[in-house]
Amino acid sequence: MKQADSIYLDHAAATFLLPVVQNHISKWLQDKTVNPSSLHSKGRQAGAIIDRARRDIAKVINCKASEIIFTSGGTEANNLALIGLASSLREKGQHIITCKTEHPSVLESCKQLKSEGFTFTYLETDSQGQIDLNHLKNAITDQTILITLMWVNNETGLIHPVESIAQIAQEYGVIFHCDAAQAFGHIPIRADLIPIDAISFSAHKIGAPSGTGALFLRKGTPLRKQNHGGGQESGQRAGTQNVLGASAFSLAAQYHDTHFKEHLQHYTKLLNHLHKSLLAIEEVQINRGDTDYSPHILNCSFHDIDGEALFIRLDMKNISVSNGAACSSGSQAPSHVLTAMGMKETLAQASLRISLGIDTTLKEIDHFCEKLSEITRSIRSEAH
Repeated sequence: MKQADSIYLDHAAATFLLPVVQNHISKWLQDKTVNPSSLHSKGRQAGAIIDRARRDIAKVINCKASEIIFTSGGTEANNLALIGLASSLREKGQHIITCKTEHPSVLESCKQLKSEGFTFTYLETDSQGQIDLNHLKNAITDQTILITLMWVNNETGLIHPVESIAQIAQEYGVIFHCDAAQAFGHIPIRADLIPIDAISFSAHKIGAPSGTGALFLRKGTPLRKQNHGGGQESGQRAGTQNVLGASAFSLAAQYHDTHFKEHLQHYTKLLNHLHKSLLAIEEVQINRGDTDYSPHILNCSFHDIDGEALFIRLDMKNISVSNGAACSSGSQAPSHVLTAMGMKETLAQASLRISLGIDTTLKEIDHFCEKLSEITRSIRSEAH
């Protein structure tokens, strides 16, 4: 829960637990937890909870329950998808297509595969971070086995043309994996309408506890398991399942699905107000085009500002924002996404990712922008 004297605008990193999830966890603490793989009645009951959670998430994205694999989070889902798919398809080819603006969990998986002999094409982007579909087509060869491109960029909110990418992949007979960690709950995802072969999800992006994720794997798509042990998750991901995590994840997924329209209106109202308020601040650059963006993320940069000083002072005011992916926020290195878009490193380092939650208010946006304006003016005055 957020504190009264703080402003949290880093929901793309992790958002607060939904009330329905908090209630679920409270009730769960009163129960006795057992292994869902056990054959006794208590084990079967736990297994039934996993099965129900699988069905509920499958219903949200319109797929078969058997096509949902529970993981420890979005990172594992991406690792399992990329390495598992590439390993199983190696005899057909060793070429993979991705983009320089992908999440670190994808880029690091690509580094691992490269060390194993796979080759890569990293698509260039325009100044907004968007790829050219003609470049994608031209990059495909008879050795191409996999395309991996995210749905919503975690730093800028840019939406890739996933439906068109999926159609191209299908036309050329190439497997398509999509990291949808930032899309789930914010963008309608219909596995029955878009021919994506694998989609990664993360629970803590939508109000469930961290440590849980899922991979949609379309029936018939080959995948080599990456960890060994029991036969959980239909033999595709060994290890005792996180019953609480899976059930909480399914509740959060259903909640966002039910309230999608009202959340969209809420985010759109907040984002328009935020955008307008930021433009009133001196020497600000909004890293966002007019269309094809998720409503919950806005990225902006500040000219002639020390990025480290900016973050320190915001934090001192109990304002939580990000300068990129949470997985790499321990470093003040400039965002790899923004530099891939052609931004100078000094400007990229003085950039903010502002991400909204369902309980973010206009009052908080006003207070944030007021303090941000004061801080940037102060930093500039001290530098002269």
